[in-house]
Amino acid sequence: MTETGLSPEKVQLIDRITDFIHRYRRVFWGTLIGIVAVLIGVLVYVEFQKKYLEDSSRRIESVLKQVTKYHKASGEEKEKIEKEIVKELDTILSTYPSYYAAVRALHVKADLMFEKKEYKEAAELWETLAKKHPKSHLAPISLMRVAVCKEEMGDLEGALQALKEADTKYGKSFPETPHILFSMGRIYEAKGSYSEAANAYNRLVDEYPQSSWTKLARNRLIYFKVSNIAVKS
Repeated sequence: MTETGLSPEKVQLIDRITDFIHRYRRVFWGTLIGIVAVLIGVLVYVEFQKKYLEDSSRRIESVLKQVTKYHKASGEEKEKIEKEIVKELDTILSTYPSYYAAVRALHVKADLMFEKKEYKEAAELWETLAKKHPKSHLAPISLMRVAVCKEEMGDLEGALQALKEADTKYGKSFPETPHILFSMGRIYEAKGSYSEAANAYNRLVDEYPQSSWTKLARNRLIYFKVSNIAVKS
């Protein structure tokens, strides 16, 4: 045993460790400084993201309040508020493209365009929302709105494609799937595609027997039967 109370083997190991640290002290300190720098960078990034989230949320909430005023206004005042809203929505979209505020901004702007019967612009905005933010709860709703816009423009095939996309991507989890199926059947009828319409109605009856849309689907199937409309099984 040595004077320190340690065995020669332990003293030798400590000396080796001390020598290693001394020899590679630059690498050691460089690595340590690098780790500290990374941690500081992560903290700065988190704080930056938090600030952006707070700012974006505050701005979109402010817009929603303006939308309420817009609906109550009329004439020149309404036009003025609309311009202010659209300008702020565009700023939010360009400043916070990956935040929830941008999702809401697209939806609000599309709503404004739809109210003005600018269906093409509204459809493009809702299509953008569904494409860029497919995991948002507003994505399937947007696809349904696209279908409405397309139908208003006389584009029945485009409306069907939007509804099919909503059904394919969100059908199992989306509460409005029965509505989607009935809308598909109704549009197929408008196109004269009665077999496809019957398929949509039958699927609605089979998969969602308790839905309020199912009763309407059954009525359409009965109409096909009593009217002798040829439907391939």
